[in-house]
Amino acid sequence: MHQWIRQATIYLALTALTSGHALADKPASPGNSGKNTPAVSSSAKSTDKQLADSSQSYFTTQRTALIRDYYLQSEASGNCPPGLAKKNNGCQPPGQAKKWQKGERFPPDLTYYDLPSALLKELGRTPNGQKIIRVGTAVLLIDAATGLIIEAFEE
Repeated sequence: MHQWIRQATIYLALTALTSGHALADKPASPGNSGKNTPAVSSSAKSTDKQLADSSQSYFTTQRTALIRDYYLQSEASGNCPPGLAKKNNGCQPPGQAKKWQKGERFPPDLTYYDLPSALLKELGRTPNGQKIIRVGTAVLLIDAATGLIIEAFEE
């Protein structure tokens, strides 16, 4: 009788340990509508808090005008191939345009360009740990360490 209880206890313990995956929460997906969202790491929470706390926008009206003027002059100087110049999409090939959103991560495998030094000088310093890049017609302010998009300006 004692051996039967021991075998039953071992069986129940193994069943409980191996069934953990079956009882786990479903991953977030488009069909899940955000229910049962997974826990966010503390570093992501602090970055999200920084995003929420930063009430001032880096891309002020003055800075967006500087960016727009700079790139309008460079397009007028003929740096863009004729087929792309008439599309008014910043010399970006068809299908490459993307809408960037604050808080999303910048894909590490995507090609980006640093802004020209003359334009960076006019814009002034970026906040510590942040970097301004250009992807197509969009100018993004990203966190240099995490790649999180802090602000996006699209022409």
